[in-house]
Amino acid sequence: MSVLLEQPASLVAYRPNKPTAMVVVADPRVRSTVTRHLWALGVRDVIEASSVAEARPRIGNPRDICVADVHLPDGSGLTLLSETRAAGWPNGLALSAADDIGAVRNALAGGVKGYVVTGTRTNVGLPTRPGAAPIGAAAARLH
Repeated sequence: MSVLLEQPASLVAYRPNKPTAMVVVADPRVRSTVTRHLWALGVRDVIEASSVAEARPRIGNPRDICVADVHLPDGSGLTLLSETRAAGWPNGLALSAADDIGAVRNALAGGVKGYVVTGTRTNVGLPTRPGAAPIGAAAARLH
């Protein structure tokens, strides 16, 4: 799992006494892993959702961070992160299985605090050549 974070310390520093989060990921294994990582960072109140439809009713109660998969079964995680930001959520973190430098740029330009490439799917259709740096490495140099 490669990670690109703009300001990692600020992701859970908003309410240091009891940081809160929402994780919106369709794959239950990835969702569980993200939740465990948040707990390890000190987040103790995590709600989980598997789709945009399941997450939207919870946007009205802002939390410290929303972690959302870019590609959800019923819509865009980036759109969901934009909605949480508009509702007063201070931090958004985008997840994606694909190393797409354009998606990384769009996500960061859209206001997310970080972009994590999970590596749970293959990058179908992306050309590779011997000795080439993975797109994730290029993204890490971007910031």
